[in-house]
This record gives sequence, structure tokens and C-alpha cells, in this order.
Amino acid sequence: MHPFPIAFPSVTRACLALCALLCLATAGPAQAASDLYTGLTPVEGQGEAERREALPLALMHVLRKLSGQREIPPQPTLDDALANAGNMVLAFGYREVPRTQADGTQVRELLLEARFSPPDVDRLVRDLGLRRWRVEREPVVLWVVVDDGRGRSLMPTEYTAEFEGMEETAAQRGLPVAWPGLSEEFMELVDVQLLWGGYTDQLLGEGSASEGVAVIAARLEGPEWNVRWTYADASTSNNWRTRAPDLGVALTDGIDQLADLVASVNAIGPDGQGDYRADLLLTGLAGSGDYARSMAYLSGLSLVDAVDVLGVGPSGLRLRLDLNAAPNYLHEVLRRDGVLAEGERPDEFRLNP
Repeated sequence: MHPFPIAFPSVTRACLALCALLCLATAGPAQAASDLYTGLTPVEGQGEAERREALPLALMHVLRKLSGQREIPPQPTLDDALANAGNMVLAFGYREVPRTQADGTQVRELLLEARFSPPDVDRLVRDLGLRRWRVEREPVVLWVVVDDGRGRSLMPTEYTAEFEGMEETAAQRGLPVAWPGLSEEFMELVDVQLLWGGYTDQLLGEGSASEGVAVIAARLEGPEWNVRWTYADASTSNNWRTRAPDLGVALTDGIDQLADLVASVNAIGPDGQGDYRADLLLTGLAGSGDYARSMAYLSGLSLVDAVDVLGVGPSGLRLRLDLNAAPNYLHEVLRRDGVLAEGERPDEFRLNP
């Protein structure tokens, strides 16, 4: 767990109290790459005919998650891929999930879960000219304050179904989200007024485990919900509103806009995708453990297809990386992750302790 900072140049006692509580908030892990290549879609049964009909929908789900786009523009290349979606499947299975109907009754829905070949899907993304949202995705922590006319409260339990709808919409879009990991006792101690104001500075800090935070203030105004969204990460801050007679609709609409925003600033455009190489000089290695850690880190990056050792000398370890995106994207990832620090030369990086 990475604690949030609790000291600022000028803060009130209430702000300090809130920050102390937020040190206990935890974000979930980054979304696994395998999840992004797995598509889900409802099916009527587990027969071959139902599966054959559903596989194109599951592939479309994967393309939306990988690109961050709500809709994939139609084109002949897409039509051919959907018609042959079964050729890209590595494995499939089924699972049932509970659904709440409009009348409040619970039903079980059968879903097909199909995992597609990552190299084949990556090639398809490139052939379709889609942007590629980076596979490494940290969760956005959602703080929801609701004012339904009876007062303001943080994550009131009577709206659990609406919050679950937010989570489901985020999963459909490939946006990992997390909730504040606070007990009910600490939830009651949080200064809701500070959150209602959209303050995000105290929720972010260097070394935070999250992609960013979203403070969501929902107020019932007559027959309509007015929801104000404030999103911030280490470099940006954005605000927008959603309105709807139904709170669930207003919240899921906002999650869609949040996914649009996060994907747009973390995506590799079509022009940046392709086969590239980058040479790195790696320094600061004290032994075999540092070597293994560095190689495991670089090999595990989604931008890196292969790592070759060119040589070892007094200046350090010389590496050649085969990339599937332009080298500037690799340098952005290295700066963001902080595992390797930039050296004096453009191609030099030093392993941080």
C-alpha cells in the first residue's frame, strides 16, 4: 500500500484529518493484461451455434477495451476479423452473473468469456488504424458523495446498485477503478464537505498507487440528478457534469466520459505504432539481482517485444530493445514508473535502489 501525503504548505485542521484518514485508503492492483484480451458477452446457451454467434461480440469488447473507444468504426478489415473471430480464440468458458431487473428482482445471466490471442489482436488494432490504450493501467479511485435531500454522505449503502453499475461500466470500457479502502468507522469520520468541494490535491501524491482520483458529487435537484465530476492525476485536472432523472444513468454516463478522458491521454496513436528499436545504456547494477530485476522489468513492459544484451563494459550494460511503438513512448513509461532514472546521456538510464 502506498500512503497518500499528509502535509501541505497550508491546510486546515479538517483537511489534515481527512488526509490522515486517506492514508488508509487503498487502490486495487493495475488491470492485468490478460483481462484486456478477454471479451465478455451474454449468450442464451452453451451450444456451438450460440458461441459462434457471440464470439464477434466478444472480440468487439476486446477492441473497445484496448483502444479506449466506445465504438469501433465499421470497415472491411473489421468485418473480416469478426467473421473469423473463432480463429483468434485461445480459450473460452462460461460464467453466470447476477442481474437486477427493472422491477428489482434478481436473475442470473450467462456470459461467454473468450480470451483472444494478444499478438493477433494487436495486429488487428494496427490494421484498423485504432489508437492503443497502454496495457499497464493503474486504477482510478472513486470517491462518491451523494446529497439526496437528506444530507450529504460518502458512498451511502442505499445506492449500492448504482455504484456497482459504475464498476460494471468501467470494466466494459477497460478502465480499472477502485473504491476507498476505508472501514465504515473511518468512512463516517471523513470530512464530506471537503470532498463535496472537489478537492483532489490531498488524494494524490508521488508514489500513489492509482492512475488518478475522481471526486463525484451527486445532488438530487427536483426530479433530476446533477452530478459534478472532478478528475485529477499527477499532471492534469478536469471537470464535467452529467444529468439524468436516474442516478445510475448519470453515474454510468460519467464513467464513460472518465474512460474517454483517461484513454485519450494514455493511448498510442496509429502513427506511433509499428516496429522500432531502441538502444539503452543501463548503469547502477550492483550484482546479478539488479540485473535480473532490470531485465524482468523491461521485458514485462507491453511496449517491449524483446530485450537483447549487446555487451557489458565499464560504462554499464548495453541493451537493444525491440519495440511495438515509437521510442518516445518507452521513455515516457520509464519516467513514469521510476524504476530506471534518466542519466546524463539521452540513452542512459540508472537502476534506482
